[in-house]
Amino acid sequence: MSKQKIPKVQLESNYIPASLHKYTEGYRIEYYVSNPLTGELVRQRIRVDKIFKAYKLKRDALQHIDEMCAEINAKLRSGFNPFYQGEDSRLYERLADVAEKFIKEKAQELRPDSMRSYTSFVAILCGFVNILNPRQTASTVNRTLAVRFMDYLFTQRKVSNNTYNNYLKQAKNFFNWCVEKCYAKENPFNTIKPKRKEDKKRILIPESTRAEITKYLMQHKPGLLLVCYLEYYSLIRPKEIRFLRVSAVDFQNHCIVIDGEIAKNHHTRYAAMPSQVENLMLQLGIDKAPSQNYIIGKGYTPNAAQLTRPRLIKDWEKIRKRLDLPDTMPLYSFRDTGITEMLRAGIPEITVMQHADHSDLSITSIYAKHADPNLIETIRNKVPEF
Repeated sequence: MSKQKIPKVQLESNYIPASLHKYTEGYRIEYYVSNPLTGELVRQRIRVDKIFKAYKLKRDALQHIDEMCAEINAKLRSGFNPFYQGEDSRLYERLADVAEKFIKEKAQELRPDSMRSYTSFVAILCGFVNILNPRQTASTVNRTLAVRFMDYLFTQRKVSNNTYNNYLKQAKNFFNWCVEKCYAKENPFNTIKPKRKEDKKRILIPESTRAEITKYLMQHKPGLLLVCYLEYYSLIRPKEIRFLRVSAVDFQNHCIVIDGEIAKNHHTRYAAMPSQVENLMLQLGIDKAPSQNYIIGKGYTPNAAQLTRPRLIKDWEKIRKRLDLPDTMPLYSFRDTGITEMLRAGIPEITVMQHADHSDLSITSIYAKHADPNLIETIRNKVPEF
């Protein structure tokens, strides 16, 4: 029998069963399995000449070989594939399957908001890759494909520069994990540069506007007013506020404990609680609520059920539109305004930095440019002589 040419068959079945073949150079057991990278059926061969030499009768050797073929075929039916054996077996796993494992592992260590972000990113990445090649493995995602994906985000999904950079950071984190777990040998996103960071589209809230907001919310939704107060006075982030429990409030020492589990920078800190915040908490009965309740839970009251992020954002947008406030005044503007007003009041930058949980003084210094609205005039009139 002449040597057979390996057929490049597009995958319809995962394998072709094992059988015995005779060639001029000897006997071979042959079977075909799918290559996970290409989807093609690839021939696998086992030499069996020694088996014929081991038996006196050819029929006994053939019986032995038939048993070998039956054993191989049983393994093939159960999903056996030699491409998945050995140290490099993980390199053949589909990107979608690897991404699913990544999400399951990260769910044990990331906060819900971070998980939603990563889950969304992974879905976009796998959706993009699936159109090009459903069998794409993490190990075969190269720099060209990585660049095409980032271009797709920017030109077709039309994400902002900041969102682009966030996706790039997530892509790098995901493939670093793939390299660590042996699903890839290198990170194809490492050499892609982030785009220029855009200025945040938020403005400060003037004192007169803050008074208007206070009057309206005190009458209609005092729990939401407490959110604004916690941002402005205690410089607590909206995401952190939703996770605060009654047990975190220390009325005796006038502070709120932000546990590292919910803090953005993952370390525990103590946020000051000025009398304005404390008095509003007492009005809302937070001092008498069960310690495990959320300070501002469902319904903007101390509640065992957590207030959701979409609910908080949606309710603030309703208030903003009701009071005819600009869309550049999101809920986070209260924190920006609080930081700026504290600097204007002469509170040292280092103190504001610690209170705001900034990782570096340079971040706090960004807000200092808003501290004196008459900066140019002040410098021109008061600059000392050279």
